[in-house]
Amino acid sequence: MSALNFHAGPRALARIRAHGLRAQDIAVIPAAAGGPKGLIFQSLDQYVFGEWLPKSPRERTLIGSSIGAWRMAAACQRDPVRAFERLGALYAGQRYTS
Repeated sequence: MSALNFHAGPRALARIRAHGLRAQDIAVIPAAAGGPKGLIFQSLDQYVFGEWLPKSPRERTLIGSSIGAWRMAAACQRDPVRAFERLGALYAGQRYTS
């Protein structure tokens, strides 16, 4: 069993099969809405934006809505690992009074 499933067009899938998933090939990163479910990606986001993508710097387009937009804003910070940590803490710590 693979840890990742790839859903890609034929050219992209052929490239991934030939070379593996490489940071240098990533140009667009979408992040969906989903409320608190978006926080389950915190550790993955910290690795992807804190370690993996910086090894292959290039211009990238980040697209997000709702929690996805907040995640992409955290990704753009000088220290994305800390920014994702802070986002998770602030989001989970929200309190509303009636």
